[in-house]
Amino acid sequence: MDTRSRTGNKQWFTGSVARLCLAGLVLLGAACAHYGAVDKPLKHWTPELAQRVNKQLEGDRSEDLAVLVAFSGGGTRASAFAYGVLKELEETRITTEQGSRSLLQEVDVISSVSGGSFTAAYYGLYGEQIFTDFEERFLRKNVEGILLRKLFNPVNWVRLLSRGYGRSDLAADYYDKDLFDNATLAGLYRPGAPLVIINATDLASGVRIPFSPDKLDLLCADLDSYPVSRAVAASSAVPVVLSPITLENYAGSCGYQPPAWVAEALKDKYLTQERIEAQHIHDYLDRHKRPWLHLVDGGVSDNLGLRAYYEAFGMIGTPGASLPALHHNDASRVIIISVNAHVQHKSDWILERYAPSLFEIIGSVSADQISSYSNDTIQLVRYTFDSWVKEVSTPEKPVTFYFVDVSFNHVDDDDERDFLNRIGTNLDLSDEQVDRLIAAARKVLRESPDFQSFLNLKKPGSDPAP
Repeated sequence: MDTRSRTGNKQWFTGSVARLCLAGLVLLGAACAHYGAVDKPLKHWTPELAQRVNKQLEGDRSEDLAVLVAFSGGGTRASAFAYGVLKELEETRITTEQGSRSLLQEVDVISSVSGGSFTAAYYGLYGEQIFTDFEERFLRKNVEGILLRKLFNPVNWVRLLSRGYGRSDLAADYYDKDLFDNATLAGLYRPGAPLVIINATDLASGVRIPFSPDKLDLLCADLDSYPVSRAVAASSAVPVVLSPITLENYAGSCGYQPPAWVAEALKDKYLTQERIEAQHIHDYLDRHKRPWLHLVDGGVSDNLGLRAYYEAFGMIGTPGASLPALHHNDASRVIIISVNAHVQHKSDWILERYAPSLFEIIGSVSADQISSYSNDTIQLVRYTFDSWVKEVSTPEKPVTFYFVDVSFNHVDDDDERDFLNRIGTNLDLSDEQVDRLIAAARKVLRESPDFQSFLNLKKPGSDPAP
């Protein structure tokens, strides 16, 4: 080999090493970098800010009805199932003081977790537009494939190597641009819209964290500027599969004052529900001990989205104390529609002598145990509201409560139920799966005896009107 060849090879090698070193420095710098959180501090809290929920609930809805809806988790499966319920509510007509109108217009609150939060947030932002473009923009799109391509795109690796930017942040960026059009939580408070409560879970404490005015006020976080996409990404951030969404705690910087009942509840020597919640509030007010919240899937703390109603009606004071906040002092009918897209898996390993595999154990813990917890939550909510009805109902002014369970368990056809139970929790469904989920949700709601009782002013559990 001549001198020029050796020199050229040496230059090539030196240049390659230099480029590799430069690339390494870039990646190392990225790994040490911290991408700034998008949440912003609330400059100044006033008691008037606490009234945003009340103003949102005023609307033009009938004071005689309280319609509360809960959307469960379960990926696009849950989104499509929830969407089917919205379509059925839209086509269900009732007579109110304003005349004949859609029952969907009477929905006061939608509480959601995980996959159900996509549907809840989209409806909260865009109302009936959801029936024209949500299927194309989300339900029938391979969102999972899009996110995987973004994950393996070298353009995103620098950000992903940062400790301040994870897989859920990448997903939130996609949702922001391609689904929610850069909307913030302020967009959920449009006139006539129901109150939408998107729920996540604090990974450190296991506490349910709703993206609601009262919770963000507590953290001195600016609700109006917080992206809807990040709230939904947090609500659907399945642990391990997706990274937590980080929310900075600015408590103590905006002049926020907790409700008077908190101080009283902390004095209680017994471990009551009020004291538990008061202790959570007290803990989050200490910014130095909890400077950051790492938020994951809302299904970890409540896979049905029902805990918001239990805590609002059954924990603080008497269960009926929350009705004035819903502007339903004179409500004679209260209905909760629980939209539960949980599946029932068949565990063949229970028939064998040998211990289940690691994946079977994980599946059982993540599905069967959540199902058991969800059943307990349903019973707790029903008991709370049944107790409230007995307290406030009089012969002169009877009050009735209806609980409607829209779940795969109420799909009558065995083959159809088995088909639905085989749909996974991924974000990529076939058109057939979407169609059948929507149809099943509509049919289960429409044929529910309790739903028909509500529509026909009959006693809950009685036979539906012909």
